[in-house]
Amino acid sequence: MRFRKSITIFKGVKLNFSKSGVSLTVGGKGVSTNIGKKGVFLNTSIPGTGLYDRKKIADFGGERKKPAASASARLSGADVAAQAELYRLEAVNDAFVNIGSLACDLPADADWPAEIVNAAPDADAVEAAIGEWLDNLSLPIDFRVSFEYEDGALLADMDLPEIEHLPTRKAEATASGDLKQKDKTQKELKAEYARCVFGLGMFCASHFFSATPHMEKVLLSAYTQRRDSRGEVEDAYIYSVIFTREGFMKKGYQAEEPEAFLCRFKNRMNKGADGALKKIVPYGPEDL
Repeated sequence: MRFRKSITIFKGVKLNFSKSGVSLTVGGKGVSTNIGKKGVFLNTSIPGTGLYDRKKIADFGGERKKPAASASARLSGADVAAQAELYRLEAVNDAFVNIGSLACDLPADADWPAEIVNAAPDADAVEAAIGEWLDNLSLPIDFRVSFEYEDGALLADMDLPEIEHLPTRKAEATASGDLKQKDKTQKELKAEYARCVFGLGMFCASHFFSATPHMEKVLLSAYTQRRDSRGEVEDAYIYSVIFTREGFMKKGYQAEEPEAFLCRFKNRMNKGADGALKKIVPYGPEDL
C-alpha cells in the first residue's frame, strides 16, 4: 500500500419482496440500482450535500408479455425464486459493467457553502469525507482503495476486482417475452471486464472530486493480481490516470465510454489487440 488510508468495499445485493412483486436493490448509500416491474433505476447522492437523483435507465428485459391471471396465480415458490434470480443476475450485470454511468455531476462552485469555499483546505477533513463515502458504499463487486490528500491533489491506488468476479451468465429475453440465462463468451467477458475497471475509476474519481471544491487533481492508479515469471502472485498496475476537475464538469460525460473518457486525461495504459490490459509503471506524486 503506497498511501496512508485504506478502505475495502464489500459487495452488497438486496432482494425486496412485496405484494406487487419482486424488486432488487444493488448498492447502498451514495449509489444504488433498483430493478422492478417499472424498470431499472439508478439512485445517486453526494453525502453531505443533500443532492439526490433518481433516473430510469431501462425497461427491464424490454417489453414483456403479461401472463394470464390464472397462470400468475399458479406460480410456485420455485418460479418466484427463479424469477428473482434473473432479476438479480441482470441487475448485478448492469451495475458491474456499467458502473461508469453512476459517476456523479460535481456541484457548481455556487452550490458549495461559502464557509467551505473560503476555508483553508484541511487534508484530514477531506480524507475523512472520502473515507465516509467509501464506508457507506455498497456495490456488487469487492475492491480496495488506499488514498492520501495533499495540496489540492488526491493520490489513490485501487485494488481492482478480478475478471473471475464478473458474472459469467446473463439474462436474455426470449421471443415470448420470458427470460432465460445464457453463458457469456470469453470475448464478452474480457470486454465487460475492461469496461468495468475503467468505469470504476471514472466513478470513484468523480466522487473524490465531490469531497471538496479545493481538489483540482486525482491521480488514480489501478492494479490487479497476476503471476510473475516465477509463478508468484504480484500486484500489477494496469492503468494510471491523472484526472483534472475540469474534465468532470461537462454535463452528460457519464454517457461516454469509460475507456475513451479516461484517455482524455494524461494516462498510462497498454491494451493489447486481444483486449488484455498489460502491466504498466504507475505515475507518482512527482508526475503531478
